[in-house]
Amino acid sequence: RHGFGYIVPDLMVPRFFPERFSKSERRRIREAAASRNVSISFHGPSDYLNLGALYPEVRKAVLHRIKMCLGFARDVEAKRLTLHIDPPFDFVFAGREGTYLRDHWSTYRNAIKQSLLELIDFSQRDVLICIENDRLSRMAMEVLEELLPRENLFLTWDIPKSHTTSGEPIVEMENFFMRHLKKIRECHLHGQKPGKRSHDVIGVGAIDFAHYLEILVSHDVCFTLEIRPREEALKSLEILKDLLENFGWKISASAEL
Repeated sequence: RHGFGYIVPDLMVPRFFPERFSKSERRRIREAAASRNVSISFHGPSDYLNLGALYPEVRKAVLHRIKMCLGFARDVEAKRLTLHIDPPFDFVFAGREGTYLRDHWSTYRNAIKQSLLELIDFSQRDVLICIENDRLSRMAMEVLEELLPRENLFLTWDIPKSHTTSGEPIVEMENFFMRHLKKIRECHLHGQKPGKRSHDVIGVGAIDFAHYLEILVSHDVCFTLEIRPREEALKSLEILKDLLENFGWKISASAEL
């Protein structure tokens, strides 16, 4: 009705837990979306399901949960599942950066890598696994540098989360995404007032969204207005349309539900 092309339920929210939906309900969701010409993308649980957990039973449970999400996505024919990779823990030594993480780098790195490989194998190419840059660490980027060129693994670029709270680009993170433009399948757009929380209306902060749209619009990328509540997402859609008209572009975008 409002011109949105797809929806992005967050599977952290209890009403969207996969176990709440029977096979027949999943079929009805799939058919309803198809009849309305609306596609589905999922955001995986982002409440600290740590792919780099070293405790075997914890990591097994984390992967089990994400596989449930992938199975749900497959059944409703969702296109993508966006995941976060939480940064590994480190110790501070007398107010200074410690050596714990450096000393155990390969152990944590391998845990992240093996978790991703297991999920990629489980997805069977039916659902695109996209890693988002929320809390994306140097270690995670190192693993992704290795896997992206040769695996069925993709990226979600959250534009504000590759910036500081004052709106300055985080150079290392932005350079990472620029190197892997062809692997980006989803882009999250939302505003952030300097020093305030994000997921605000587009245009309230210092980020030049037109710059990033110009970079990404020619690629195979879906743009998500990750803004709550819905009324603010609608305002942002109109702002986005105006931005695109300046370049003579028209795209479909979606607000995350």
